[in-house]
Amino acid sequence: MRVISFKDTVLYKRGCWLSAAALVAAVAAPSVVDKSIFNQPVVHIVPICILIGFSVYFLQKGGFFSVADEVVDCGDHLKVRRAGLEVEIPFSNISAAEVSTVYRMHRITVHLREQTTMGKRIDFWPQAILWGNLFAVRQVASDLNDRARRARGGV
Repeated sequence: MRVISFKDTVLYKRGCWLSAAALVAAVAAPSVVDKSIFNQPVVHIVPICILIGFSVYFLQKGGFFSVADEVVDCGDHLKVRRAGLEVEIPFSNISAAEVSTVYRMHRITVHLREQTTMGKRIDFWPQAILWGNLFAVRQVASDLNDRARRARGGV
C-alpha cells in the first residue's frame, strides 16, 4: 500500500478557503472599522458580495470541491477518501486515467466504468514531488491504465 496522492490535500484545500476568506475580510475591514458600512450598506456590501462570488467561482472552476483527499494504491484496488467518505475501487472498474493541468497544477482523473458513491470519476493531485514533473505524472496515469486493462482481462 502506498499513497499516490498529495499527502497535504486537505491542508491545501483549507488554505485556499482561508485565503479567500482572508481576502474578503481584508476588503471588508476598513469599512467596518470606520462604520461607513452601516451608513451606506449597498455601496460596501455589493463589492464584497461580488468578491465572494469571484472567490467561489474560481474555487469551483479549479475543481477544489471534487479533489479526493487521499488515494492509496493497495495493489489490486484503489482506496479513495474524500470528505469523510471512503470507497474502494477495483482496477477492473477503471476505464481510463488521464492527466490534466488546471492553474498550473497537474491532476489525475480516474474515469470509472460503474457509478460509486463518489460518482463516475475520481480527481486527485499527485504527490508533491511530481508537481513540476509532467512526465512522471503521466507515468502514474499510464501505470493505472495498464493495471486497469490487465484487471479487465486485456493484455
